[in-house]
Amino acid sequence: MQSLADFLNALPDSEKLVISTPTDLDFLPTALVLELEAQKRAPVVIIEKPDGFSGPVVSNLFADRARIARMAGVGPTGFAQAWTEAMAGLVPAVVTSGPAPVQDVVALGNEADAGTLPISRHFQADAGRYIGSGILVCKDPDTGVRNLSFQRMQLKGPQKFGVSLHSRGHIWDHLQRCEARGKNLEVAVVIGSHPAIYIAAGAKVAMEVDEFAVAGALMKQPVELVKCKTIDVEVPANAEYVIEGEILAGVHEDEGPYGEYTGYSTYRSTRNVFQVKAITRRAKPIFLDIIPGYSAEHLLLSRCTREAHVFHRLKEMVPTLKALNYPKSGTHFHAFMSFKKTAEGQARQALMLLMGLDSYIKFAVAVDDDIDVFDETEVMWALATRFQADTDMFMVPKVFCNRLDPSSVEGMSAKLALDATRPMNFEGERTSLPQHALDWARDVISKAR
Repeated sequence: MQSLADFLNALPDSEKLVISTPTDLDFLPTALVLELEAQKRAPVVIIEKPDGFSGPVVSNLFADRARIARMAGVGPTGFAQAWTEAMAGLVPAVVTSGPAPVQDVVALGNEADAGTLPISRHFQADAGRYIGSGILVCKDPDTGVRNLSFQRMQLKGPQKFGVSLHSRGHIWDHLQRCEARGKNLEVAVVIGSHPAIYIAAGAKVAMEVDEFAVAGALMKQPVELVKCKTIDVEVPANAEYVIEGEILAGVHEDEGPYGEYTGYSTYRSTRNVFQVKAITRRAKPIFLDIIPGYSAEHLLLSRCTREAHVFHRLKEMVPTLKALNYPKSGTHFHAFMSFKKTAEGQARQALMLLMGLDSYIKFAVAVDDDIDVFDETEVMWALATRFQADTDMFMVPKVFCNRLDPSSVEGMSAKLALDATRPMNFEGERTSLPQHALDWARDVISKAR
């Protein structure tokens, strides 16, 4: 099971919302996904007939935590452990020589028209049609190690995209070294593959780690790769679309604005240019879109591996750690953690460790292990009844942060930590009910539906 279609076919119909009428890709899919989210629903959206384009468009695939866990072959609460095991047991990819589904149809040079791809315009302020779901595959110019990442791509012409690179990311570093040698950076853009490859691409791992090996560990089998037609890069043989090309050395053009994960449209950009050399695809491809901005799938995909990594590292130092949650309300900037406290001062130590492990975090709350950190009402209740502002919080000013935070100043932010754990001599006792009463109530409600 190595393809997107395999995963979609295995999903129950109850997790799919199929739109069979012709649908405009500008704004409508974004509006639909955000409205579903407002109704606390997270089906995979399948637009069978995108207006003006051929082939279905799929979105909202990563909007559900349990579904992300299933992508790693585990139950709803098993993703953090699956990620830890995958990082400890990488499965290297294999390069195949035979025919590959992603190269069923090949368009080279001027015949490769990116404008024929069903690319959406997501928000009103967006500068144009954007690919936000493309996995950019390139190689370290010195070691040859493959790197996978997500970078936004603005369609500017049949063979041209504007690209903004994460200025502290590996692909940006690769481009800097290529530019120093007067060379372009060869890049393949993969659109649509097994979701485990998307999870691996969204992770922050060491530069010497090939994310295809991480995906293989999640899938429990090697990812099958095939060589590109025009560049020295390998891509998943079972992908849906691949755009082959180069990020041009020393060439910069305006790009943006674009709706980012903060919920704001931003002009911040490295202003790079990607030149298309070829487009390959399946005979009947599926275009996978990821709704950008402040959407659940955008935030969950980009933080699920960060949560797992930080949880694992934090638990090494805080063995009684129970759970860690980056709530959607805080984009990537807030975190709630629960643990069993055995001594005063432990919560402060844990909070300092948490903010040190993840530079994005600027607001963190520690609660006791009886609090569900995935329920913000529970966390707010703990703050209301177990927290005093004059003794239970601390702040660290002017700390390195993510520059997309619109409130940051020169790439720095203050870090605020709240200790909402009970003091060791706490006298309050939480109200409770016997299990048989809870079971009876749930049974009555279930039968009344």
